[in-house]
Amino acid sequence: MTDILIYGIVGDEWDGLDAKTIFGLIAGGDDDLVVRINSPGGYVMEGLAIFNALVGAKAAGRKVSVHIDGLAASMASVIAMAGDEIIMADNALMMIHNPWDVAVGDARELRAAADKLDVIRDQLVRIYSGQTGLSADELVPMLDAETWLTSEQALEQKFITSVSEASSAAACDVAAFGFKHVPDSPLISAMAMARNPRTAPAPKTKENTMNLYQTRAALVAAIAAFQKDGGTQEEIDKIRNSAVALDAKDALPATGALALSASGSSVATPPATGLSASDVQAAVAAERTRTSGIRALGKKHGMDDAFIEELIAGDTTLDAAREKILDKLADAGDGANIGHNSPMRVTQDARDKFVEGATNWILVKAGVANLVEKAAALRGETVKIDPGEFRGVRNVDLAREALSNMGINVASRDPEVIVREAMTARGAVITQTTGDFPILFENAIHRTLQASYAITPDTWSRFAGTGSVTDFRPHTRYLRGSFGALDNVNEAGEFKNKPIPDLAKEQISATTKGNIINLSRQAIVNDDMQVFSGLAVDLGRAAKLTIEIDVYALLNSNPTMNDGVALFHASHGNLAGSGAAPSVVAFDAIDVAMSQQKDVSGNEFLEISPSVLLVPRGLRGAAVTINGSEYDPDAANKLQKPNIVKGLFSDIVASPRLTGTAYYAFADPQVAPAIEVVFLNGVTEPFTDSQEGWRVDGVEWKVRHDYGVGAVNWRSAYKQPGA
Repeated sequence: MTDILIYGIVGDEWDGLDAKTIFGLIAGGDDDLVVRINSPGGYVMEGLAIFNALVGAKAAGRKVSVHIDGLAASMASVIAMAGDEIIMADNALMMIHNPWDVAVGDARELRAAADKLDVIRDQLVRIYSGQTGLSADELVPMLDAETWLTSEQALEQKFITSVSEASSAAACDVAAFGFKHVPDSPLISAMAMARNPRTAPAPKTKENTMNLYQTRAALVAAIAAFQKDGGTQEEIDKIRNSAVALDAKDALPATGALALSASGSSVATPPATGLSASDVQAAVAAERTRTSGIRALGKKHGMDDAFIEELIAGDTTLDAAREKILDKLADAGDGANIGHNSPMRVTQDARDKFVEGATNWILVKAGVANLVEKAAALRGETVKIDPGEFRGVRNVDLAREALSNMGINVASRDPEVIVREAMTARGAVITQTTGDFPILFENAIHRTLQASYAITPDTWSRFAGTGSVTDFRPHTRYLRGSFGALDNVNEAGEFKNKPIPDLAKEQISATTKGNIINLSRQAIVNDDMQVFSGLAVDLGRAAKLTIEIDVYALLNSNPTMNDGVALFHASHGNLAGSGAAPSVVAFDAIDVAMSQQKDVSGNEFLEISPSVLLVPRGLRGAAVTINGSEYDPDAANKLQKPNIVKGLFSDIVASPRLTGTAYYAFADPQVAPAIEVVFLNGVTEPFTDSQEGWRVDGVEWKVRHDYGVGAVNWRSAYKQPGA
């Protein structure tokens, strides 16, 4: 049985808690695994990699037992979900919350960063849901609130499978992670939760001595105070020996019997002092978390040893150390490239140039550049897809340059290794930030999809209205002109209420439709751009086509309205009593019938005029002739009788999706739509979410379109059954 100890920051290479090291432990055998956790969380992608490695071990038939000994917060709680059994100490804690990030850039880049966080959150929700059975609607509010769970609560909501008696576990420095709602717990010391700089005067009594063991300087002060307060030499030696884990012997005074012993790792409770072994161990572990975290950050950002030791010796918190490292990098002119382990950096302008040029080359190479330019022209924009210096560059070379821009040198010449490294590269301080290489393909997919959507023709938008909803619940559409005329105000100046009648309301809601496409790492290495030139283009067209199909399906189904009557019905006054082919007489009858429609209370005429004529493809010629003729084409003497319906319809739409000979008239959809297509938050185009390596060895894009179709006003439409 292999034991894996995750005591510290997930992804911390200094403590061997990075995915590469943990994966090596998992892959090193075929026996069962025991994972023990006491961690405040850490890097999202590192945590996901560890989670997936454990799930893979389970799939191979190995049992995974997870023990939460103290704290399983943030990404540590996600890793815990990989267990066949998840056992939590009865005094331990679990915390779940939304992923964090730091973003720099204009409004577009900040929105993109927020969207990526939502994608990451959705993946975490999926993992939690798989263990607990809770829905996304239940889990998302818990993540939003930063939810802390006791063992009882975690068991009740099925985050764990059982509870065990408490074991001695070191506290974690959760304050350094900026958690908002840290509870009071015996597993998290008062100093570990403190938000203020960790400096304090020497203690005056033995009872409050351990509150200062959080930092090295405080530990020295505590020992001095304890010595002054009458502690025996044996007691002081035991406390000093417990500080070996600090890796800081030179920081503590070493005189005579007080010198630290490298082998003195045991912790005993000094008699008659009130200090417990777990108190000392907790303080030491918290200090080690701080020092190791600062060292790891400093090394990854190329900071010199003197600067790192200055941060540690100054009792700098992990958060404050991050800020100081950022400031130092910014002073060196490298603020746009935080999180790399090489002195080589590129400016933000150079980065933008790389992303734009390389993305343009991918579009040109895929043969969709003209498509993107044409779509821009339809929007009234002039866009030229020019790859510039990147023309002819292979994907693997783009990957190598993206890594170089981040300050990462890849020694391997294997294209697959280079591409894999570029797809997974991320910063060290900004824990969820990925490199530029995946962004190239994300931008190309997004632009290709939306360009294809934009240039694909449709007919529904010519006779149906467009609206917006804020969520997926049913939304009410209120009809205009429901009151009729205003009431007189009496001598007392009293205004009367006029409630909106129920029959003046119709409901409409949005749903989600979409598909997944993937780009394998092999396709990237082979410069195979078929996913862009084929699948993305086809999905953009499909998104447009889906709405077209749904609108005509609704129309042909003649749906039931809020009053219990079909959309087109004689009692609605919008269905002709007898069929007739397109003619001046038939068009005039439509005009008269629509003009006689009254508001829902029957108080007043709505003055609705027909604007759009929708006909089967076979009737288009006759409809255009009648609507455009100067003289009545049906009259015996065509030069003597004016066409009384000339120009009645501003638009004539012909579609093969209409069967039979029936045709329809609609009011101006911008004024009084009879049928409405609503889009979630007004986003009328499909969009993509991406994720790495879940089902394929590469990248997947989920193409999603959130919209709904509904009949909202039968007064604004008319049906002629046709001859």
